[in-house]
Amino acid sequence: MDGRHPALIRAKSAIVHDWFQGFHGSERVVEAMRTGLFAPGNPPDVFTFHAARELLPAELAASIVRESRLAGLPGIRQRGHHPGRWRYLLPYMPSFFRRLPLDEYELVVSSSHACAVNVRPRTDALHLCYCYTPMRYAWMPAVERGRARGLRGAALSRTAKRLARIDLEASRRPDAYVAISSAVQERIQRFYGRDATVIHPPVDVEDFDPSAEKEPGHFLWVHRLVEYKRPELVAEAFRDLPYRLTMVGVGPLEVRLRRMLPANVELLGWLPRHELARLYERASGFVHVGEEDFGISMVEALAAGTPVLALDRGGARDIVREGNDGILLPEAEIDALRAAVRELAERSWDPLALAQRARAFSGETFCANLLAFIDASFPGRVG
Repeated sequence: MDGRHPALIRAKSAIVHDWFQGFHGSERVVEAMRTGLFAPGNPPDVFTFHAARELLPAELAASIVRESRLAGLPGIRQRGHHPGRWRYLLPYMPSFFRRLPLDEYELVVSSSHACAVNVRPRTDALHLCYCYTPMRYAWMPAVERGRARGLRGAALSRTAKRLARIDLEASRRPDAYVAISSAVQERIQRFYGRDATVIHPPVDVEDFDPSAEKEPGHFLWVHRLVEYKRPELVAEAFRDLPYRLTMVGVGPLEVRLRRMLPANVELLGWLPRHELARLYERASGFVHVGEEDFGISMVEALAAGTPVLALDRGGARDIVREGNDGILLPEAEIDALRAAVRELAERSWDPLALAQRARAFSGETFCANLLAFIDASFPGRVG
């Protein structure tokens, strides 16, 4: 923003988040907001449809003041990493969020990629939507069918038009929109006809040491094993290349992927954060050929001093500067991917310069930019 340091928020505030299924990208955004935006003694209350509290930091879990009773029923609620069935309640979620009791709050932040934007604060309150994407189930059902299969995918297809109508109506309510990337900013304009300011989500860039020694020719891939992340394409691209690839992930494609892995490719399952950080630090290149709304793993690679090979789509365009931070691949095609892997391996990269780029996406930068946006957009309203 403009380099100013506006005061922390003193207004009575609430953060309304779609759901907490673990402590991943969007959940970490909520925690960064909760701890970095508000004055001491003025913590926000957090509302959500469903929370796997045992997977969250204790203070974040304790700040959740309401979630859906229906989502907490036996057989429905999530238990640990077992997903439960609460996602099947998506058609009910807009109504849940519309009915939340928010009259005591002067500022409401909806942290939304699905239904949280449906909240209805009191008429004189400020409503800011931090948007990860307009609801995919409603506006990009063909894309979402590739992510949600079986009964859930069929149910989403049947309800897409209804969800789009509900989502469009809800989109008119926020006083302002903030998007996580330029790609999401464009969707907000295209689907909602609303302007949005881009403020990238926070990344824990301090977890990585860019000065660690690299292993030449050792590449890394870290994602869920699902179709749109393209794990099979990436593994096959490394076949007969003179490099090694470590893949880290779990998901429905694991069995099929293991059957076709080339000898120079290994697949690891879930890893503790500190072990994953060491892999990032030792890798000489990071591969990411799925289209993402943002792409936190790409920033993590840069923070570790590792150049990124990414598909020239979505959030990668905000993160990777061609030739400076890595290589942008025009299409997810195997021959082009092999050539880009060779190019990345043969070029020299400055790990400290890559880490400096990653600091543009730090938690401190996120909070400063969001506070400056609120201060400029609503002067004197939340101080």
